Amino acid sequence: MALRSARWRPRAAAVWTFAYGAAHVWWPADPGSPFAPPDEPFSPGRWAAVTLALSAAAVCSLIAAGTGRRWAASVRRTLVVAAWVAGIGLILYSYMLAISLAAMLFAQYDDWASLLTRAAGMTGGALTLACAVAEQHRIRRACSGCGRVHGRSPEHRTDPAPRWAYLAAYVAVAGCAARVTALVIDDLEAGRPLPLALDSPFTLFVVLLVLAGTLLPPALVHRWGRIWPRWVVPLAGRRVPRWLVLGPALFVGASLTGYFGLAGMTAWILGKGNLAGATVWRLLMEMFGYTLWGLGLLVAAISYYSLTRPDCPLPGSGPAEEGASAAYRREGQQGRVHGGDEPARIGVGLDDHLQPFEEHGEHGGRGGEVDRG
Repeated sequence: MALRSARWRPRAAAVWTFAYGAAHVWWPADPGSPFAPPDEPFSPGRWAAVTLALSAAAVCSLIAAGTGRRWAASVRRTLVVAAWVAGIGLILYSYMLAISLAAMLFAQYDDWASLLTRAAGMTGGALTLACAVAEQHRIRRACSGCGRVHGRSPEHRTDPAPRWAYLAAYVAVAGCAARVTALVIDDLEAGRPLPLALDSPFTLFVVLLVLAGTLLPPALVHRWGRIWPRWVVPLAGRRVPRWLVLGPALFVGASLTGYFGLAGMTAWILGKGNLAGATVWRLLMEMFGYTLWGLGLLVAAISYYSLTRPDCPLPGSGPAEEGASAAYRREGQQGRVHGGDEPARIGVGLDDHLQPFEEHGEHGGRGGEVDRG
């Protein structure tokens, strides 16, 4: 069952990304098609999407083909790196999805072909990254039940976030503060009031964006972002739904990084857009503020993803058991247990979820008890 699932997922990613790439091949061949969206501004062109999509399809197909086979670790790691590159590339290429959704909020959007194309590209990138993460887990011999490497990965939501995650989160807060400060300065210099009318959709947009830069980054690293705090009376002590925090962090982080870090920096380098004559301080506070904000969210989200994995459903999981299992495996390789004369016969009951299924081959029956003398 696990083997079929591990093969089905990368195949689904391969089919999706191949269809996305094929559509981008067809549109240039039929430029008069009413379904063809325009090229993304400040992007390398439609053929970049073709290259990324077909590369993702090929890599995911190879990962699916290699599942259950004993391919060299170097080959599998190369496929993982290629999947990460293709997946991130597809997500960055679809950076305009966030702008399309924001325009829908203002009821000023009717280009559904572009919206669906960007959503398909973002989905293809996410599927490719999921394929890369799953293969990475198998290479690391992660637990098939929860994805952890027991003894090295965080085991509980209450475990503290690493220092690099705190740094990334507060870099994101600083980036948001820089951008909001630049907005206030521009309005004050122009002598116009801040556009925050209570009945305006733009006000809702600004409020949500500010929350994504002030509340969301700390939620990714502090305990209250994983366990509801005491002052949230109806939910106090319960787990915060994982994707309630992780989903917005990944979406906003990828959108800001793609739109401002990729397209915005490209426009600035080429001298296009409204940044051609911008002052240095405005460029630093706006473009670099947005970019650091997005990157900080993405990096902090990596820690949140690791800390909020579901509890391991398999019995006998945890750091202590992992250490004992590793000791048993070492003894089995030596062929003796505690100086006995018979080869060690180590039961696989504990190790079933610690070894990747492709390394098991035929599992066979369960071994006997370990002779403890």
